[in-house]
Amino acid sequence: MNITLHDYRRCPFCIRVRMVLYLKNIEHKIVNEPLREWTPWMLEHVDKPRVPVLHIITASGEEIIMPESNDINVWLDENIGNKEFTPQKNTPAYQQMVDWWEWCGEIFKHQIDLFKYGENRIFDTEKHRVHTKDLADMIQKIEDHLQIGTYLIEDRLTLADIAIIPFIRQIMRTRN
Repeated sequence: MNITLHDYRRCPFCIRVRMVLYLKNIEHKIVNEPLREWTPWMLEHVDKPRVPVLHIITASGEEIIMPESNDINVWLDENIGNKEFTPQKNTPAYQQMVDWWEWCGEIFKHQIDLFKYGENRIFDTEKHRVHTKDLADMIQKIEDHLQIGTYLIEDRLTLADIAIIPFIRQIMRTRN
């Protein structure tokens, strides 16, 4: 199997995929995609270019092109090596994982962007205080949930945890 990740180094969605590739020790190549200056391959093969995109050529020659970090990670976990990070489908744990993904992608990321850049990418010191408090409340939600156990949904690292880690990293690398 030939696996290539089309990637942008600082993208939290790409970091998620790189984490799973690393944790599962999956041999792969990385193609760095300069944002908004996509490689010819991206422009030719992906309808709406954005990273990450996993390009797989199977042993039988089948070509799979997969965008969306969470979908990529489920595929990697379920198709390469032992299934390590994905709860059983159609279980409460699987639904909790999906809920964490949605919260992270739709709510948490938006709040981090407000904290880092401000509304409409215009930083305002007064509004930053509000954005900081709102973000602190969201981090507290994660902390409160982790009081129950070491991980978000099971007694092991799952794709829910992996989905959030890169966003925590982003917060840690911004101004106070």
